[in-house]
Amino acid sequence: MVAVIPNNSSVIFQTLIYVLNQSIVQDESSYNYYYMKIGKETNAKKCYGIYGCFELSPPWTSEHRPVSLFPDDLDEIDPNYFLYTRKNRMKPSVIDVNEFEYVENSDIEPEKPIFVVTHGYMEGGSIDWIYNTAQALLDAEDSNVIVIDWHGGSSPPYTQAVANIRLIGSMTAHLLYDIAAYTGDIGLEHVHCIGHSLGAHLCGYVGYTLQDQFNLSLGRISGLDPAEPHFAKAARPVRLDRSAAKYVDIIHTDASQFIRGSLGMTESIGHVDYFPNGGTNQPGCGKSMVQFIKDEKGSFFNGMKKYLACNHVRAHQVFLDSINPKCSYLSVACTSIQDFIDGKCWDCGEYGERCIKFGFYGQKHYNKFYGNGMNFSLNQYLITGGEKPFCRGHYRIMVKVSGSLDSKTHAGEIGQLMFTMHSTTDGSGFKTAPAGFVSGYYEPGGIYMKVVATDEVMDLKAVEVEWRFNSSLFNPLTWRFLSKPKIFLTKIIVWGLENQQSLTVCPKNQQALINGQSQLMIPTYC
Repeated sequence: MVAVIPNNSSVIFQTLIYVLNQSIVQDESSYNYYYMKIGKETNAKKCYGIYGCFELSPPWTSEHRPVSLFPDDLDEIDPNYFLYTRKNRMKPSVIDVNEFEYVENSDIEPEKPIFVVTHGYMEGGSIDWIYNTAQALLDAEDSNVIVIDWHGGSSPPYTQAVANIRLIGSMTAHLLYDIAAYTGDIGLEHVHCIGHSLGAHLCGYVGYTLQDQFNLSLGRISGLDPAEPHFAKAARPVRLDRSAAKYVDIIHTDASQFIRGSLGMTESIGHVDYFPNGGTNQPGCGKSMVQFIKDEKGSFFNGMKKYLACNHVRAHQVFLDSINPKCSYLSVACTSIQDFIDGKCWDCGEYGERCIKFGFYGQKHYNKFYGNGMNFSLNQYLITGGEKPFCRGHYRIMVKVSGSLDSKTHAGEIGQLMFTMHSTTDGSGFKTAPAGFVSGYYEPGGIYMKVVATDEVMDLKAVEVEWRFNSSLFNPLTWRFLSKPKIFLTKIIVWGLENQQSLTVCPKNQQALINGQSQLMIPTYC
């Protein structure tokens, strides 16, 4: 007999979250108990040679972080640094930080761009996404890619992994300080640290250590869905924020409350915080666990892992997609995903300063408008797809329903409008995948506007429109016994975000849209 697993959060999922919660989320009384009864240890410190001494006193222990531990010994964590360059793309060399003059004896070319990439909780440096990111970075730039592998310290319990990244952050800062001796006046401005989950905060510790101990600043940190448990409502130096580097960008993909099963931060902590699809409920992640298991060829373990972490890992997937993108990857400054979808945040500003490129190329775009080293913060929104390539073009579409006698006689309809963008007026050229409004009620004379996302068309010529009628046995307004389900449209206006183009199209001879039958609408029909 095959067990049936529900589509929503499963019992297994809730159990895992509950167990993890017990080691992370504590109330104020437990904090007081820890601080008063066991708090003597908070005044202690533990030293790790040249990498410094670590304390547990506030802010490392607080109401929101009642349990704080010392890092494990380096022998237990056993960190490794792997170097990829264009000369050794397939098999990285190992940087032995214990070797005298290891920078000079390694394959590092210090004056070329340096990317430092690090994994998060329960991962290692050999995981596929890190290798794929390294290859994409080398495709984009002739550079050095240093992978931090701290798998020996990333295992449960979570609180210990949280502690271990403090030590690895300091160790990595010392490595970069030694590299800076060979970089001349540029210092470490050409160094970009990329970290997922706990790895994002690890990058923050690298930045803080460089500033506090060596008077050096990282050029950039990209936090890919930074972990929230133990970092919520914290500040420097406990968690990553925009003071850790000259430019800090954050990608939020699992930004909901931890108690609901989300792992990423909800707070805006960077110069630019990106919220693809609102920062939660990523496309393609709403499938049941059964479907994930099927996708993993029946592997329960792999399927469950993909199911639980789908939103969280989407951050490094879309960042990778942005390195060598298939479209413009623009984002728009806005206050919420709903305002963005409603078309209220379409204005890119007089100079385009409200529309920042998403991901890898975002810093150049930001610096163009706001200047290097500025502390101006932006919350950026965009819509992505549910599979690779994730990049999409954005279209704000306004639909005018006819107020004609025929339209009023037929009355309103409930259904969904689908739009396909065309590069030619006869439909013979490139066309996009269909994208639609959420199903709703359309009344005669009504005006409706939403933002949809699909493939980019840089020279839009026509729009193919389809009406999909929704009937419900329990809603008499949707019953159509004497007439076909249809809707009468007067015109449609489409604004393209990426091409900054607008196009007005109309149905030929004001023909009604019949359920399931698409019409190609062009400007000359207006």
